[in-house]
Amino acid sequence: MIKSDHTFVIIPEGTKEPRRIFLSKRFLNIILYITLFLLGAGCVRLVIYAKELIELRRVAGPILQENKDLHQRNKALIAQRNAIKYSKDSLLNEIETERVAHAKRLSEVTDELERLENFVTDLKILAGYKLNKSDAEKLKGHDIGQNDKNAGEGGPLISPESYMEGIASNPQDSLKLSIDNDAQVLADRLRDKRDALKDLRNFLERKATLLEGRPVGWPVVGVVTSEFGPRNGEFHPGFDIANVIGTPVFATGDGVVTFKGYVGSYGNMIEVDHGKGFTTLYAHLSRYEIATGDRVERGDVIGYIGNTGRTTGPHLHYEVHVNGVPVNPRPYIEKTPE
Repeated sequence: MIKSDHTFVIIPEGTKEPRRIFLSKRFLNIILYITLFLLGAGCVRLVIYAKELIELRRVAGPILQENKDLHQRNKALIAQRNAIKYSKDSLLNEIETERVAHAKRLSEVTDELERLENFVTDLKILAGYKLNKSDAEKLKGHDIGQNDKNAGEGGPLISPESYMEGIASNPQDSLKLSIDNDAQVLADRLRDKRDALKDLRNFLERKATLLEGRPVGWPVVGVVTSEFGPRNGEFHPGFDIANVIGTPVFATGDGVVTFKGYVGSYGNMIEVDHGKGFTTLYAHLSRYEIATGDRVERGDVIGYIGNTGRTTGPHLHYEVHVNGVPVNPRPYIEKTPE
C-alpha cells in the first residue's frame, strides 16, 4: 500500500520550464489494486485452462489411439491394393503381348480376377487385416490358385508364371486350344470361388460390429438430461437418459454380463463386457431381464428404467469404459452399426 502522495518532475531539453505531475496516494493505490487484481485473475484463468487441458488430453487419449490405428490400417490396405493392381496389370500385359489373338478369352478371365480381388479386399477390410512384410511378399509372389490349393476343389490352380511357361513350351499348332481350355477352366473356378466368397462376405458384414467389440447406438429411448463431464463441482462419468419407469433398456453391443446387482449411488446396475477392452454400464434400473454370465447381443432387452440409487427422477445412467477408463459415450451413441 502506498502511504504518501508523489510528484513527478519532467525536465525537457533546452530552456523550457520543468513540468510537475502530482499523483495522490489514493490514485496510486487504485492503480496498484487494479494491477494486482488483473494479475490475480490472469493466474486463476491460467490454472483453470491448465486443468481443462489435462482433462481434455485424458479423455481424448483413447480416441487419438483409435485414430492412429485406423491410419495404420489404411496405409496397409493402400499398400495391399497397389500390390494387387501391379500383379494384375503385369499379368495382363504379358498375356496380351504373347497372344493378342486370344484377348477376348483372357479378358473374361481378367474380369473374374478383378471381381475376386474386390471381394478379398472387402473381407480383409471387414476383418481389420493388417499386412506385414512377409504377407506383402507372399501376396506379390503367389496367385489365387496357390492360396486356395487346400480348398478341396480337386487340384491347384495355375500361377501366371507357370501358365506363361506352358505357353512357351507348347507347339504352335496346339497353342490356341491349350490357351482356350486353360482360360475356360480358370474362369469357371474363379466364378465358383467368387460365389463362395460372396456368401462369406455377407456373413462377415452381419458380424463385423461383433468382431470389433464396440458398443454402438442408444441404450434406451428418452431425453438426455446430463452429459459426460463436469457437473456441479464433480465429474459425471456417463450419460443420463430420462424416461418413465419400466422403459426397456437395450444392450448396445454383443458381450457377456459380468455383473448384476445393487451398487450404492448407482442402484440396480448391469455391467456388460464386449471384449477388446470395451465394457458398458447401465444403472438406476427398476428390474433386470438377464443374469450374470448371460451372453447378450446388440438390441437385447437387459433391464428397465428405474429410480434406484441416488437419483432425482427415473432415468438410465449409461457409461462406456475403454480399458477400465470411462469415456464420453456420445461418439459411440451417434455411431451407426456397419
